[in-house]
Amino acid sequence: MHLFQITNEQLAQILIPKRFVPPTPEEYKDKNMVYIFDSDDKFELTYDELVEIIGKARQAGPRMVPVLGTIE
Repeated sequence: MHLFQITNEQLAQILIPKRFVPPTPEEYKDKNMVYIFDSDDKFELTYDELVEIIGKARQAGPRMVPVLGTIE
């Protein structure tokens, strides 16, 4: 999968750290289940977690990091 040909949603799935994925319920432990984040999911990020996500995005190339907030 080429990073410049994927959607923003697909890139978000790659960049969100694994520790945010909720535990798999017991009845699905033996199944090949993958958690997909969507707009209903909410979580708070620490500054260090945000830096980690931005660092992963920067490894993909300079065009992959959006501007967060406004610059004055």
